[in-house]
Amino acid sequence: MAVDDEIGSGHAEANETAWSVARLNDEIAATLESASDRFPTYVVGEVSDATAKGYGTFFTLRDVDGDETIQCIIWSSYRDRIEEDITEGEEVIVRANVDFYTDGGRTQLNVKNYWPVGDSERSQELEALRAEMADEGLFADDRKQPVPSFPSNIGIVTSLTGSAREDFREAAWGRAPGVTLTFFGATVQGTNAVPSLVGAIRQADQDPDIDSIVVTRGGGADDTLWCFNEEPVVRAIADCQTPTIVAIGHEDDETLVERVADKAAITPTQAGVVATPDMRAVRDQVVALERRLETGYEAIVTDRLDATDRRIDNAIVSIERAADNRRAQIQRAADLEQRVDAVYATLTSARLDELDSRIENALQEVEHAAETEAVTANAARGRVAGLEARIDQAYETHVQREIEALERRIERGYQDIKTSTDIQAAQQQAQKLRIAVFILIALLLLGIALWAAGVL
Repeated sequence: MAVDDEIGSGHAEANETAWSVARLNDEIAATLESASDRFPTYVVGEVSDATAKGYGTFFTLRDVDGDETIQCIIWSSYRDRIEEDITEGEEVIVRANVDFYTDGGRTQLNVKNYWPVGDSERSQELEALRAEMADEGLFADDRKQPVPSFPSNIGIVTSLTGSAREDFREAAWGRAPGVTLTFFGATVQGTNAVPSLVGAIRQADQDPDIDSIVVTRGGGADDTLWCFNEEPVVRAIADCQTPTIVAIGHEDDETLVERVADKAAITPTQAGVVATPDMRAVRDQVVALERRLETGYEAIVTDRLDATDRRIDNAIVSIERAADNRRAQIQRAADLEQRVDAVYATLTSARLDELDSRIENALQEVEHAAETEAVTANAARGRVAGLEARIDQAYETHVQREIEALERRIERGYQDIKTSTDIQAAQQQAQKLRIAVFILIALLLLGIALWAAGVL
């Protein structure tokens, strides 16, 4: 936030919001670096104010159609590889990146190469090819294959007589002594370089034993490296089914083959580092991992054993508690059984006593009832006897009366019969009357007997 001088916000606010020059320059440098893909690789302009020093050459690049300028520097490591001299007043195309010098607070171009405008046609062709391949997605990260971490056979496309071969082999075998290196010789500069490189790359890609392909050569001027910008070579690498590593030239040498390769390295030596694992480090990691595994295993075993011991101890304690509980339950059961036996004996005795008492009472009641019934029976027998006597007496009296009445009637009847002219008939009637009397007497006796028996 900027300080508003017009309202006089004070020194305190200024100290809180104002940046230092160093911070501002660092932020400008970081911003330019993060936006580097927005700047072109090639810039055209007119050279002026060239100053050569031992470590590099400073010059100003002026816009060809105006007065705008930008400062440039080309370090001696690049200047010595450029065949053309830096000439003031000459229109040139430079390959450079935008650089910000934080100590001086100035923006400049860090030049890697440049050509007089007469050579710009080839540069324009290169830019056209770069744009075409970018549109095809050949530079995209998502199409790049991972390089094998532990290759068994590496194919190297390079000159069999150049130093790049030895540099790569020394670096690769220094890191992974057991890896197989298969060299595919190729011409890496000049007119025959393109077909030679394409043939060697395809031969390596078709070899089923090759795990990864390295295309490399040492540094040189842009002219000597130009074959690695040719479309056939670039497309041969882009079409490889085998993971590819490209290391062309030295730091800041840039070719299209590096853009399409799965991995790029700065030098042949670094390519050997990128293509192989550091077996010493791997062995150290394996040893460290073994130690960690042993330590972890011991720790795990110890922990498991301790946990098992604790579980066993807890199980023993639980079993002992269960045994104690079992014994307590058995004791409680025995106590309960004794109590039940005692209660049962008590209840049984009480019930038996109660039953004995009830039986005794019942017997007494039965005996009393029997005695009562005996008395009642005796009384009844007495009453029956008296009744029988009374009945007998009444019967005798009644019968006697009836007999006497019958006799009187018979007598009267007999007398009447006598007077009748039919004595025979009278006799027969008398006989019938006697029979009737006998029947009546029998019925009376039967009725008395039944009444005495209690039926009537």
